[in-house]
Amino acid sequence: MLVHEILLLHPSTAFTNSNIPRVTGYHRRKSGALPLHGHSTSDQQQITTIDRKIQLVGEFVSKVQTAIEDQTFASLTLRGTKKTKSKNLEEVTALRGSIRQVQGRLIQVKKNEQILLQLTLKYYGATDICKNIALPDIGNSLPQLILDPMASEWGVDAVQAKPIQGAELKTLDNVFELQQLQSNKPKLKKRKANSTNAAHADASPATHDREKNLPLCRKADFLQALGLTKSDGKPKPGMKSKLSQCQKFVEIVGGLVNKIQQVDNAKPISVVDMGCGRGYLTFALHSYLAEHYPSVESKGVDVRPKLVKEISTIAESLGGKFDTLLFEEGTIETFVEENGEASPLTNHEALRILIALHACDTATDDALWSGICSGADLVVVAPCCHKQVRPQLDAHAATEGQMHPLSDVLKHGVYRERMSETATDSLRALLLEAAGYRVQVFEFIGGEHTSKNVMIAALKDKTRGEKNSTDVLGRIKSLANLHGIHKQKLAEWMNIDLGGQVKTKPSRMVNQMPPLR
Repeated sequence: MLVHEILLLHPSTAFTNSNIPRVTGYHRRKSGALPLHGHSTSDQQQITTIDRKIQLVGEFVSKVQTAIEDQTFASLTLRGTKKTKSKNLEEVTALRGSIRQVQGRLIQVKKNEQILLQLTLKYYGATDICKNIALPDIGNSLPQLILDPMASEWGVDAVQAKPIQGAELKTLDNVFELQQLQSNKPKLKKRKANSTNAAHADASPATHDREKNLPLCRKADFLQALGLTKSDGKPKPGMKSKLSQCQKFVEIVGGLVNKIQQVDNAKPISVVDMGCGRGYLTFALHSYLAEHYPSVESKGVDVRPKLVKEISTIAESLGGKFDTLLFEEGTIETFVEENGEASPLTNHEALRILIALHACDTATDDALWSGICSGADLVVVAPCCHKQVRPQLDAHAATEGQMHPLSDVLKHGVYRERMSETATDSLRALLLEAAGYRVQVFEFIGGEHTSKNVMIAALKDKTRGEKNSTDVLGRIKSLANLHGIHKQKLAEWMNIDLGGQVKTKPSRMVNQMPPLR
């Protein structure tokens, strides 16, 4: 007999004077009662076990309701079936759609200040679901979820939901654990709450719209000075996406710097932003780093003199930590050619960071080369357009025709555009590896904010040897040959032929990287 059949046959709910329906248990048969008509003794034993389970669940739910009434509720957790280490496909598939864990917390809806129990249902192989339960409905909804959980609608067809294995209620004073629910001897245990946890627990309901933990204060003066936010910290019209980019960028780069500085915490920090534009990200990163580290110097480089003057004035007017933020006129390529290896990160005792976001086409390559020349510890770029490779890929696809292994993909213009971007950034990542960096390529912000949302982060790896560089050159050759790429700006700067061999004659470009052998 299934649990839900028992529930239908023997539901019993008592009510207190409170407006919350209280579960006190379900009808239980007396020990030694005669078997129900049509059921064997084993069936009766099974029913007795289920009755015991129902009783304990009722008591546990009552504890939840009492904790809410007494304002001592801290958290609620339900545990589903544990995932085994088995790689058997049938066993893994069998879990799909079943509950892995349920997390419960109290929230307060701003509109009517109503307090609700919010349950986040986490499934195996399916999307998490969030449900808000009104307090008067807890007595019905929570027992049903524990005793007879439904499979996620995102699971596979005809999936059989696995049962809840246990539950835990934390209050300010005690912890109640519902254990071994699927055994013949289910238990409800109580223990004192850990004094440290109790001291830090917050029994007050959270707001429905939880405040995000952001790296930048929304009311920061520099955000208002740049025209991103109003005085109350809310974004100005049309600036919401740019503000989100600033927050995410600082979260990523700041996180990378924090990891590095755990090792060399005493190091000053030197940052250069190549092609800084209006300096939103330059200001944002400088502000964050200056709040966390004692010595930070930043420089922004841009080709537009009027813009450089404008943002320099803003930095000067802010003063304080922005006194060490400077802006300079110039192109990235000219900056590299004129200053060479001495530029732009001249402080070799500092943690040197080079960033370049949305530098058009080969300007990204110029910025990467600038970082390599300067021996930057961290290089972070977000490429923009990829014009140099696209014509080469088009010509290669037309020449190879059906002989190319990706002919059915490359015959479509939209895919050639995407392949050009992918191949270009993949080559850049490999070239950075050849120059002695550990590289990550990832999406740094959602596509709704900008379509140019790929970020390349390269961290100087002092452990890499010549053998690794030789291996990378072979991979560069294979990737370039597959896409018909024979010319790429960063490879030219590094004096690397895309056939995988070092050029016998050096390029005319100055300050090139020594040949990789």
